[in-house]
Amino acid sequence: MADKTLIYVGAEASGIYRKEAGESRWENLTRGMAPSAQARTIAIHPQNPNIVFAGTQRGVYRSNDGGDNWERMNMTEGRVVWSLKFHPTNPRIMFLGTEGSEVFKSEDGGENWTYQATISNPDSVQMAFATRILGLAIESTNPDHMFAALEVGGAARSSDGGKSWQITNNNFAGDVDLMDLHGVAVGSADSSSVFISNRVGVWRTRDRGDNWENLGFERFSDIKYSRGIQASPGDPNTLYACVGMNFGSEEGGVLRTTDLGETWDRFDKGVSPKSTTFGVAINAQQPEQVYFCTRKGQVFGTHDAGASWTEDALPEGVSSVISVACASA
Repeated sequence: MADKTLIYVGAEASGIYRKEAGESRWENLTRGMAPSAQARTIAIHPQNPNIVFAGTQRGVYRSNDGGDNWERMNMTEGRVVWSLKFHPTNPRIMFLGTEGSEVFKSEDGGENWTYQATISNPDSVQMAFATRILGLAIESTNPDHMFAALEVGGAARSSDGGKSWQITNNNFAGDVDLMDLHGVAVGSADSSSVFISNRVGVWRTRDRGDNWENLGFERFSDIKYSRGIQASPGDPNTLYACVGMNFGSEEGGVLRTTDLGETWDRFDKGVSPKSTTFGVAINAQQPEQVYFCTRKGQVFGTHDAGASWTEDALPEGVSSVISVACASA
């Protein structure tokens, strides 16, 4: 019997929704979840798809049954969680990033979390919100090397497994468009190649952040404001980037590279995202399955690497969708 694919999306105002690919009904997963959960990030266990984590305005929650029931994990109260990341070789080790630029670590499968560091950047752009960690990435060949995307504070790296951090903004300092980072990914073909997304596109470093190069999205797309970015687990040279005109635009899309960032093309051909694309997810067990979500609540999926697409309409009124995840179960 073929595995079923489960899709999860997180909304800022109405929590987490789940559906099975091919089915029509979304379920709002509320049992044990924080009231009016703002689900900013979702992470599925790489070896057990029944285990799902969600970062919310009230900390991190875990489900051991595919989202039917949730429990708040043990960490310091009052933390708003924006990013979650599994260790590449030991899924009992996890990291999370918060609003306030704090990094926490779990060594027991997410049960308990301990504070590691606050990423401090004196040149962070002052906004109406505290600087927050929207993305974390870890080198697979040397997991002590980690990277963080700060909104609005630029890029940071750690060489000691998250205990201490260094700002790496040689190409960005003082420019709000460049320091407004939304995502980070390590290229699986070359773990020294790290990619970040910001208001003007995607940038790449080959020297762990000492220098960054603009990959020139304007050569490949009319829209280049970038949000989520993910590396494919099935093709080491492939990455996907979410784009729009700006944060609240009426147009969005997904760009794909198959040569580690040298060239990009529109991946979402044949569909019409009506707002900025915020998140993209690749099924680790079946990487030809890719899903993405838009700010105003559209969810699109392909099971044949972009040859054809379906739109999975969320319940009426669900919007501010910023996270998506999928897995075979």
